[in-house]
Amino acid sequence: MKTSEIIIIGAGPAGLLSAYAAGAKALVLESNPFAGKKLLLSGSGQCNFSNSLSKESFLKELREASHYLKPALYAFDQQAFCQLLQQHDCSWEEADEHKLFPVSRQSASVRDALLKAAKERGASFEYGRKVTKVTRRRSGGFQILAEDESYECEKMILAGGGQSWPQTGSDGSSYRFARSLGHKIINPRPSLASVELDLNTRLGECSGLSLKNIKICMCTDQGRIHDQGDLLFTHKGLSGPVILNNSYLMSRGTRIGLALVEDAHEALSDLIKRDPRKQLNNALKQLNLSDCLISAILHRLGLDGSQVLAVIKAADRKLLANFLQNAVFSVKKVESFDTCMASSGGIDLKEINSRNLESRACPGLYITGEMLNYHAPTGGFNIQLAASTGYLAGLSAASRNA
Repeated sequence: MKTSEIIIIGAGPAGLLSAYAAGAKALVLESNPFAGKKLLLSGSGQCNFSNSLSKESFLKELREASHYLKPALYAFDQQAFCQLLQQHDCSWEEADEHKLFPVSRQSASVRDALLKAAKERGASFEYGRKVTKVTRRRSGGFQILAEDESYECEKMILAGGGQSWPQTGSDGSSYRFARSLGHKIINPRPSLASVELDLNTRLGECSGLSLKNIKICMCTDQGRIHDQGDLLFTHKGLSGPVILNNSYLMSRGTRIGLALVEDAHEALSDLIKRDPRKQLNNALKQLNLSDCLISAILHRLGLDGSQVLAVIKAADRKLLANFLQNAVFSVKKVESFDTCMASSGGIDLKEINSRNLESRACPGLYITGEMLNYHAPTGGFNIQLAASTGYLAGLSAASRNA
């Protein structure tokens, strides 16, 4: 039986920052043979670890979870994250609209810096320790079984991640541990995921086409949702930030409307008045539509692109304008946990004290990162929040009397 005052389950960014904050009081158990396996894959290996938005702007992007996550972000914000990395041989730079990356553009630089920082503070690590069971001791504290080893601790931090990329270790097992200790788990769903569209609505011929700052409207179980951002057509569906950031609200049958042209009825009428003898496919280029998109739209609507504007039937003009203003697509399925970037759902925020991330149902238990039921967009938010919640949990556990 091994003992430690604080045991942290998981050595991703949340676990590493928990270990850094708790210092010599902490022992980290990691199922993989090394720390940060999922972190190493983030951003295609380049690791967009945070962003340079103001704290107020950062929180605003978190929607309904903004108030809850404020204490964690203020405990360890983007500047603190950057300073910690810089102090441990990981220089960083800003690129691509506020996104922060290591200068090396290698995720290992971030992982190594965080691991070094935690070890310098005295935290211990054991690898290849897959936790199979956690129980609450009658006398207080916890007992943990990991492979053929047993551990006891006074306080425990769950930092095992959500359910995305289960091959990296974030396989949802930490939800099971939390449930066994009295917590309700809100059904996890893929998040930051691309969507596959029904065959009759997809525009596969436009695969690879990116549209900037497109307005979308979705009909979801939560009601009608409006958003705006960059969008990418894929061979079988849609992706890009505006889709990824809202995918946790989508499911089979969700309808997505794209505003390809603002005020399309008026814009199309102006084209006809200005140059009635111009061919339709050439005229539509003046609405900032690409050749492949024009061809795909006309094919989908069954319209002849070679006809001149003056002879287009009123019904066809209306059909085209309606589509340009609100092109509707139907979701066949959302990308699975195996390949999506994150998961939503998890532990109900009402059950965890936002000021210290301690469980209300099980004192001495702390919950971090993606295990909590919040959603964050692309652009460095998720790793920053894992770090922030991990730091606050580790600091709180270390300062709380057993």
